[in-house]
Amino acid sequence: MTKSEGSHRDGSPQRQCRPFLYLKAASLPLSKEPVDSLGVQQLEERVQPMISHLVRSIVDYTIAKQNRNSRRAQPIQISVLNRRRRAARAWLLAISSAKADAATRHTVATQWLPLLCGTGPDLKISLEPARELIEYVRGAGTACIFDAPAENLLPHARALNVFEITLAVHLAAVQQNSHSAERRILSVH
Repeated sequence: MTKSEGSHRDGSPQRQCRPFLYLKAASLPLSKEPVDSLGVQQLEERVQPMISHLVRSIVDYTIAKQNRNSRRAQPIQISVLNRRRRAARAWLLAISSAKADAATRHTVATQWLPLLCGTGPDLKISLEPARELIEYVRGAGTACIFDAPAENLLPHARALNVFEITLAVHLAAVQQNSHSAERRILSVH
């Protein structure tokens, strides 16, 4: 995003870069306000048909990221690939259904995202890779929601709102588990 500010010598407007707005974690515990049922319905209608494409995209992204971070790229084992596919599918189905209950948050933070990020059982190092993956899914999901022009974008906006709230809750769960894992390590030493 840019903002006009001043002008160049030739009279053309000078633009100043603004930082990208990253998703902020929701505050846990969640408030008891009801979930927008129309937004959830719109989210399901727009994202669930694209789940298989999103799963492939997420798994490819995580493998490429893992290979970029390692010293030498290695082919991924089929068993690991299948586990990542199952985790990505389960996570995307939970997102598209706007699941943010305690059991889902626990599973997201301790199983699905650490598996997808390739950090394994070490929850304290999974926060940054999980945050990057959530931003990736945020972009891909937004593209699915706004995939075609429409006269009325209110249903799309409602779906996007539910989508981003769900992702913020999942990010908060990862943050919470990462910090609690760090505190456990510090208390042992």
